[in-house]
Amino acid sequence: MTRKQMGYVFITPTLLIFALLAVYPVLKTIGLSFFEYRLQFGEAKSFIGLSNYYKLFSNPRFYASLRFTVLFTILTVTIEVGLGLLFAQFMNMNYKGRSFLRLVVLIPWAIPTIVSGFIWRFMVNDQYGILNHIFESVGIIDSFIPWLSQPATATAVLVTADIWKTSPYISLLVLAGLQNIQRSQLEAASIDGANAVQRYFSIIFPALVPVLSTATLFRLIQSFKVYTIIVALTNGGPANSTESLTLYTLRTYFDAGNYGYGSALATVTFFIAVLIALMFLPVIQSKINT
Repeated sequence: MTRKQMGYVFITPTLLIFALLAVYPVLKTIGLSFFEYRLQFGEAKSFIGLSNYYKLFSNPRFYASLRFTVLFTILTVTIEVGLGLLFAQFMNMNYKGRSFLRLVVLIPWAIPTIVSGFIWRFMVNDQYGILNHIFESVGIIDSFIPWLSQPATATAVLVTADIWKTSPYISLLVLAGLQNIQRSQLEAASIDGANAVQRYFSIIFPALVPVLSTATLFRLIQSFKVYTIIVALTNGGPANSTESLTLYTLRTYFDAGNYGYGSALATVTFFIAVLIALMFLPVIQSKINT
């Protein structure tokens, strides 16, 4: 057996597991999206072609959940990448207590998302939430704000909670990239007369582009599939104003029992995530190859 053939032998079990756990469910969901299938009523599956997709793209609730998901994704990822860059630069400096700071920054990321959501829900409670108490004590507000009862403030709380939890993830990835930069390059540039800004944009930032591209891609896909933090904080309210595509899909599946239409929702969400990944792959590959 040649070396190449031996490689195929070793990789085959992994490919089989991947096909069973990832490829088959995706294909099954896509196939089910072409059927009318409501399990809770005991109806038999009936082939209806693209009817679920026609229904989907004419449903205002779909567009409302898509708009919220896109807005949430853009806001969280943009701010998280910016804060991640800032925190990473600070953690990369040489000062006393740097190791302790890195440990503290990790805490929000280490907390399970559902627990993080309930912490924030407690903090913004309109009866006893600490956020209202702080704002009232410093004179920012005159009366307690029902943060989760208004679409704008509920969205702001969700975005803030996600940023608080996930910015450490970006900062640690960027920190790893910063520590891979050779100090000799920075010293040589400094000797040649480059100031701190010039060194950053000519050496540091280009070296971080592959890390930032990969981190941004992961966060875009994760944010687009946001579910847990929403369930813990708002459960899609008020009046479905913070309902994401994933939450809408799961409600269609398990609450309404409409497996056919829910599969169409899941398929559209899946292909949007794939499209996001395909947009970033050329950038990542070009930076890695160079």
